[in-house]
Amino acid sequence: MRLGKITQAAWNRSVRKPLKKKQCTVGKMAWEQKCAELEQQIQRTEQSQKTEQDQKTEQDQKIETGRMTVWSTASAGGKNANVGAYAVIKAAGELASQKVMAEGVSIHAILPEQMQEEDVKHLTDTVGELCKKKNLEICQIQVETSSFVTQMVVTATAVGEKKSTAIREQEMTVAGEELLLCGYAGLEGTLRILDESEEELGTRFVPVFLEKAKLLREKLVLPDQILSVKEQVSDIRQIGSGGILAALWELGEELQTGFDIDFSKIALKQETVEICEFYQLNPYLMTSAGSFLLVTGQSEEVIACLAEQGVSAVRLGCMKDQNARVIKNGEETRYLDRPAADELARWWKEHA
Repeated sequence: MRLGKITQAAWNRSVRKPLKKKQCTVGKMAWEQKCAELEQQIQRTEQSQKTEQDQKTEQDQKIETGRMTVWSTASAGGKNANVGAYAVIKAAGELASQKVMAEGVSIHAILPEQMQEEDVKHLTDTVGELCKKKNLEICQIQVETSSFVTQMVVTATAVGEKKSTAIREQEMTVAGEELLLCGYAGLEGTLRILDESEEELGTRFVPVFLEKAKLLREKLVLPDQILSVKEQVSDIRQIGSGGILAALWELGEELQTGFDIDFSKIALKQETVEICEFYQLNPYLMTSAGSFLLVTGQSEEVIACLAEQGVSAVRLGCMKDQNARVIKNGEETRYLDRPAADELARWWKEHA
């Protein structure tokens, strides 16, 4: 493909036409308009409240003043065009961690010069299928080629709305609440390695195993599933770069608390274990977008509700009013280390 933005004809063939078949909409849509309308709405609401502000107590001011638009951006890279879907899942999952449902998504893809228009169509198909399934508007798709990249890099920006309050609500106390894992550690990284190296994996594993592994895409937890329990949880964190161990550290840092968890309870798929063993990777240090950590005082209700959504959740342990972040594995007890480098990034470096 030529350098720079793809031609209008190629864009129509490989972006607009496939999305039209899937009944997805694309182009400059409600994103900018929505932002402007919301800003005007918030300004009107705030102006109205100023006239009543003197009559309100501080507690009364902790009420809804309008709605605000929230963005989250995430990137994914690789040679397989499925990375577009992973970028969307990651960006929408970050909004879900803020208890916000993504309503639209914008895509910017940079391709190496040697890639073909068929790769653009594959990217469009995978993103379009996911967005149609989850009722996400595709606000924009930009595609260009560059001599500065050696593999496809897709950046997704998800947008949603949340309530705006006059005074920031006080942080919830989470000590004593349970910590749950929703989904499976290392699953996103496993699927992305499978996308990129199916032929090499075929030298070790039988086709039935690899086909079964591909079906695990259905086990990635999507925003609407995790947001079904947003009222019952104190905190949500998507497991991104660095894997579950990095996510645990970041959660403790953000909440300024410790925890006591059982390492053996961390859920892994057998396919993840075997593919990671083949490449000598640590699944606990591998990107896991589409899996989440939840902090809740209503674990029974949350686990039951997620099960109704077809999502697996397990108890890892409890949050503690302490600095120590304790990990127990049988009779062994250790403390959580600072985040290490992501294993998928290491795999890419070794297999580029």
